[in-house]
Amino acid sequence: MKSLVYLGARQLAVEERDVPEPKPDEAILRVEAVGICGSELEGYLGHSSIRKPPLVMGHEFCGSIVRLGSHVNQFTIGSKVIVNPLVSCGTCDRCRIGKGNICRNRQIVGIHRPGAFAEFVAVPAANLYSVPAAMDSNLASLAEPLAVCIHAVKLGLKPYENLMIYGAGPIGLLTLQAALTMGADRVLVIDRQPDRLAFAKQLGADTSTPEHSEEACVRLFGARGVDTIIDCVGVQSTREDAIRNVNPGGTIVAVGLGQDQSLLSMNHVVRQEIAIVGSYTYSDEDFEQAVRLLSQGKVTGEGWSSTCGLEEAIGVFADLADGKAKFSKYIINLSEGAR
Repeated sequence: MKSLVYLGARQLAVEERDVPEPKPDEAILRVEAVGICGSELEGYLGHSSIRKPPLVMGHEFCGSIVRLGSHVNQFTIGSKVIVNPLVSCGTCDRCRIGKGNICRNRQIVGIHRPGAFAEFVAVPAANLYSVPAAMDSNLASLAEPLAVCIHAVKLGLKPYENLMIYGAGPIGLLTLQAALTMGADRVLVIDRQPDRLAFAKQLGADTSTPEHSEEACVRLFGARGVDTIIDCVGVQSTREDAIRNVNPGGTIVAVGLGQDQSLLSMNHVVRQEIAIVGSYTYSDEDFEQAVRLLSQGKVTGEGWSSTCGLEEAIGVFADLADGKAKFSKYIINLSEGAR
């Protein structure tokens, strides 16, 4: 089978590899569509400490079942499925309190085991979600990042509250859509790139550049201000800007992993009782809700995403890294070809 293999910083190659054999509790999928995640772009640049070459990345995907392990009887050959790539142990203390997303022994498909940048992939059957055969595969591949966003919104936003989002990349735009379906009142999205801000505006947000974020916050929210900010970028400037803009007693949900170390105004955080909450992946419930929202047509990738083939993805990674990419999101489509 063809596989897109990460070989080192800025090094990708399409290689022939053996089709995997299923373990008793696994299924083999023919990959139909797999998204390129920002974290994989960091891996491509050599900035990810957990992605070790040679590695087949790819954790945002859907496909059809072609083989089943001997212990799997809840699915049938040919079924279309979306995959939750987060594999938790189910037995550690974090799993026992329902926090499998921070399982002490967690593994992620495409990081700790071969991922879906390939024609076929092996996955635990317990991590599969059936979807209608007619569901668009490119849309279905958004389930994983959408689940990330649903989890983040739940950690901070209360219904009918205002919300501020830093970043209009894929996670920012999906967070915007998730928040609107979950009862957000007015949403302000901050980004530097005009095209991304245009996408956010089309999806129902007010927008601003970072230089004008404070005046935009006052203009849009007035005396109410904003109690919740979700940072989908995660660098010094967005973290400091969020601290400056959030209400006293407000919550900043940190999703973006753009920068590990940041020097922040922590005395202001203390004196204003600002909560900074980390948000990592999602719960099983979050993932199920993401699948449901996509199945119901309540979230879209139209306008801000595009597709490419497996071989073309090498150039797409380079364009994304160099800031030359036209779209916020690219999905490698192995069933229909690029469009």
